[in-house]
Amino acid sequence: MFNGVQELSIDHKGRLAIPAKFRESLLKFMPAAVLCTTLKDRTHLLLYPEPNWVGVRDQLMNLPTTGNRILQQFQQLVLGNMEKLEPDAAGRILIPSRLRSLVEFSQEKEVVMVGRADRLEVWGKARWDQETKAILDMDPETLEAELSRTDLRI
Repeated sequence: MFNGVQELSIDHKGRLAIPAKFRESLLKFMPAAVLCTTLKDRTHLLLYPEPNWVGVRDQLMNLPTTGNRILQQFQQLVLGNMEKLEPDAAGRILIPSRLRSLVEFSQEKEVVMVGRADRLEVWGKARWDQETKAILDMDPETLEAELSRTDLRI
């Protein structure tokens, strides 16, 4: 459903325009394109269409957290920081300042929105470029060895 990378800018109020191709995919889900946004670490934000978020939320709620402080904290981080965002008439979402302050790109204006099949991710452009370079610089034989352990064939 979501694929591709779009370079975008966050305005001074924290608004981010959802590119048309992603908006079109969102509207296939529902008339009101509600996005559930959260984070799992400091590198990027996760944006799920609400129906997709429900499955993730249910998995998080079923984590074996009893006696496991790490899973308790992870569950708290992800669920506690989830916000529902609705695009305005111009197709922009307002990323809450609290969430922006938790990720590495909080002071950056240039970001990328990445389609990852069932969700979107928002990365700081500098970090995204760094991650992309690291993947491209990876030893092809190392990557091939890892892929051979999976069922993926491309």
